[in-house]
Amino acid sequence: MNNSIMNHCVKALLISALLSAAALQVQASQLAERAFALYGDEAQFDVYRRDTPIGEHSLRFSQEDGLLRVDIEMALQIRYLALFSYNYRYQATEWWQDEQLVRLEVNVDDNGTQQVISARREGDQLMVDSENGRLSLESGLITTNHWNRAILDQTRVLNTLTGQVSEIEVETLGQDQVPFGGELVDAMRYRLGGELIDTDTWYDAEGRWMGMEFSATDKSRIRLISSGMEQ
Repeated sequence: MNNSIMNHCVKALLISALLSAAALQVQASQLAERAFALYGDEAQFDVYRRDTPIGEHSLRFSQEDGLLRVDIEMALQIRYLALFSYNYRYQATEWWQDEQLVRLEVNVDDNGTQQVISARREGDQLMVDSENGRLSLESGLITTNHWNRAILDQTRVLNTLTGQVSEIEVETLGQDQVPFGGELVDAMRYRLGGELIDTDTWYDAEGRWMGMEFSATDKSRIRLISSGMEQ
């Protein structure tokens, strides 16, 4: 092969790689554009238990290597006088492309008990590793991190607290007014149902997640209330 032919082949390969990268960026930016329009770069939630503030929850959105990256964090602290203190920290990172979860990393510190869950898309399968072993699941699963309103259209979701599939039967409970950025706004309340029967979640008309409520292990209700978003 002479030099001119080799140079032509190298240029063709470079052009093909650049076009593929550009196509990937377009696909990712469509999903990212929707997320940024709804939440900005970051959305914050205050966490309450029996009307007492116990922590914070946050969502952060960015783009990484042509993928939409979502960082989720929750930190809780419950004190019982000077006798007992319970601490909980949840950290998760999701990478999305073209409405598909590409990768997931979850780390949980439940008052000193550690748990790690990871998932990666391989072809049309989602390979999930957790303390329960490895599972091969369908790749189209939505996670239970709630920012993606598409969870309301599902019957099976990837539970990011267990690393397993949870069956849900979503029920519309009606219109509410919920706090957002210091004022009350309209939002629709849904019950996820099925295996997540005790979980209620709110979304506004645009599909923005406005908070949720669920039961703690002691049956008390935990409520996440949106404190707004940052551009």
